Amino acid sequence: MTVITVDGLGERHLAAERATLTAHVAVAHRDRSESIAEGTAVHARIALEATQLRDSGAATWHSVDPLATNVRTWTDKDGRKHQDHVTSGTVRIKLAQLARVADAVAELSTLGATVSASWALTEATKLRVTKELRAAAVRDASAKADDFASALGTTVAEVVRVTETGGYTPPGARGAAGGQKEELTIPEITVRVGITGEYETN
Repeated sequence: MTVITVDGLGERHLAAERATLTAHVAVAHRDRSESIAEGTAVHARIALEATQLRDSGAATWHSVDPLATNVRTWTDKDGRKHQDHVTSGTVRIKLAQLARVADAVAELSTLGATVSASWALTEATKLRVTKELRAAAVRDASAKADDFASALGTTVAEVVRVTETGGYTPPGARGAAGGQKEELTIPEITVRVGITGEYETN
């Protein structure tokens, strides 16, 4: 009897189904009250845009973080130190209608935000595809074990152990600060299931 240990893989590449936009506001001013006033105004406009996207059905969720004001000290090229106040905050919007992503990024950027986008599949898709890929990974490992057993002049008698080693792999965040609409593409997301199987031969 020989124990054969092999890896199996199931993998699929799917277009993203959701986009989460992170709109960050940062307003600097030497006067603290001016920084707060301007930052609050920009933040409110972006929060309103998020609410409108949700009300229209384009977005499924949004969150508005509270504003914070901090002192920033910096040095210019001549070595002189300066101090100002930075009021910052973040609004996050999850879009289900991906055709609206480019327009939403452009609008949020125009309002004064720095925008980035991250991409995901729905939970239902991840669960369904992962289940299918587990079966594919087992078939892949079993076929390899059969090949090794055949090369040894024997056959696989039973499976001793199967261990899962991999899963859903989201893409990295993509910057979208004030870019052209044609620069925004919907990326593919890799769903991957890896296993290690141990097989006993006759």
